[in-house]
Amino acid sequence: MNKICSQAPGKIILFGEHFVVKGCPALVTAVNLYAKTCIEERIDSKHYLYSKQLNKRVDLDSDQTDEWATSFRTIYRIISEQYGKPEGFNAILDSEIPMAAGMGSSAATAVSFTHALLSFIGYKPNKERVNKIAFEAEKIVHVKPSGVDNTIAVYGGLIYYKKGEIKQLNIEWPEKYSLIVVNTGIKRNTGLVVKEVLEGYNRNPEIMEKIYEAASLITEKALEHLMNKNYERLGELININHGLLVAIGVSILETELLVHKLLSLGALGAKISGAGRGGIVYGLVKREQVGEMIRTIKDMGYNAYGLQPVKEGVREI
Repeated sequence: MNKICSQAPGKIILFGEHFVVKGCPALVTAVNLYAKTCIEERIDSKHYLYSKQLNKRVDLDSDQTDEWATSFRTIYRIISEQYGKPEGFNAILDSEIPMAAGMGSSAATAVSFTHALLSFIGYKPNKERVNKIAFEAEKIVHVKPSGVDNTIAVYGGLIYYKKGEIKQLNIEWPEKYSLIVVNTGIKRNTGLVVKEVLEGYNRNPEIMEKIYEAASLITEKALEHLMNKNYERLGELININHGLLVAIGVSILETELLVHKLLSLGALGAKISGAGRGGIVYGLVKREQVGEMIRTIKDMGYNAYGLQPVKEGVREI
């Protein structure tokens, strides 16, 4: 029986979140947490989609409204219209990436589903094509997405993003350094946080302009340090970037406690990643520190991951 599986990586925003809205640059890396889709043929002509994380199943041909499945219906419809309706199948979604934590879970899942479905129908997936289709799905989830999440899931590696420009960087991350990601478990409305940050900008534009200029400089300097493999200095910039995120009002008690805990345990730098007011924080650490740090953070009651940036994007497995 025909069965195809594809996986795509999640992501971490290293520098620049929030500030990108005003045209500042950001640096984003793919990491080794994956969303996976397996598609296997059925003996009938039904097309079912099942999410292991949500423990939900939908019929992709039905008109029922299942919000979680809307983006996947979009992908299924686009592929059916352009390549012909597939034979009957069961598609199983399984993701290690925490949902609603700013790690690109929805995009990675959409990319893995797109890649697997194209492979299932016998089309050798072209990454540019996968990216274009998955971006349409991201519009369903995020309305006005930047395109970064689906691009990083498709191509992997490190990306430099500036409004309207997405540039892949040929930088090899050394095995000596890892990222520890801690999920606060606190859900937030990203759109609302972005809106309130912009309102704060408009109340104090002269001051905020300087903060945003500093954020741009930090990202550009961080890129220099990454290219020169100067990770001690990179850690300093992570800390300064976190200070700017505090200044614009997106840190809360839990994120502050976790940032300071990571630093006290020996992280070279630690900061919020993503919208803030919950979600995740990350620390840059030496690889030999990872095990002990994760045990300490888990003893505090939080989910923590020791991760490596990865160069490879979506692929068949």
